Amino acid sequence: MRTTHFIALVITFISACLLPSCAATGPTATAAAPARITVLYDAFGKDAAMTRDWGYAALVEINGKRILFDTGDDPAIFAKNVKAKGVDLTKLDFVVLSHRHGDHVRFTLPRKALAFLAPI
Repeated sequence: MRTTHFIALVITFISACLLPSCAATGPTATAAAPARITVLYDAFGKDAAMTRDWGYAALVEINGKRILFDTGDDPAIFAKNVKAKGVDLTKLDFVVLSHRHGDHVRFTLPRKALAFLAPI
């Protein structure tokens, strides 16, 4: 299960790295901020501020893009963890749903649970 998460994150990360380089036509004036992955939902984390639960979600920030990768299983736990990490999900560029298992995308279905996400 964790191998699947890792592979999906690596693919997302590589895609986000390659897309801007394919579109670039000249040198950039400023250096890009370092890439960052913030885990928002996980069953195995060690951060005491986070509620652990079976499922996965992460915020990937790379090349000025903010990508929400999966949404976990429980909207209340997801919202608590987002708040604990101090993450603003109102400014997202993409939402990637890796696959249709409930522990990755369960709460994306009810509109009420999506109220705090940016319209995509």
